[in-house]
Amino acid sequence: MMRLIGGIILSLTVMSASAEIYRWKDANGNWQFGDKAPKEQHDTLDVKAPPKIGQEDARDIHARTQRLLESQRTQAREKAQAEEAARRQHQERFAKPCAEAQDRLKMLKGPFEYIEEDGSRRGATADEVAADQKKTRKWIDEHCDF
Repeated sequence: MMRLIGGIILSLTVMSASAEIYRWKDANGNWQFGDKAPKEQHDTLDVKAPPKIGQEDARDIHARTQRLLESQRTQAREKAQAEEAARRQHQERFAKPCAEAQDRLKMLKGPFEYIEEDGSRRGATADEVAADQKKTRKWIDEHCDF
């Protein structure tokens, strides 16, 4: 009795593993596919189910997938560490110049004089001050984002 039931289940499994697919051209010349036969002329295609894999193959696939995921995690971790090291290096390199630029910006907001190359002093026009402030702010925005 058990063999009979096993045989029936096996035959049902085999029958469901393949399916009939119908193919035909519609009025516009496009290929159409379906699991029900159309009224017009059609081709019948037998589609076989992909072969089943064994337990050992499934374990191998799982192990390869796990190795791939671990490799991706390692790469992401290394990339994050490299980015953090680059950020720290950038911060160390520009900490002093950024502080000096901030001080210069504060100085540009108060009264001051320009000292020429020959050592003479002259007052600053509003346009010169605005241009220097803009240039200093731009430099700070580009280099002091930490």
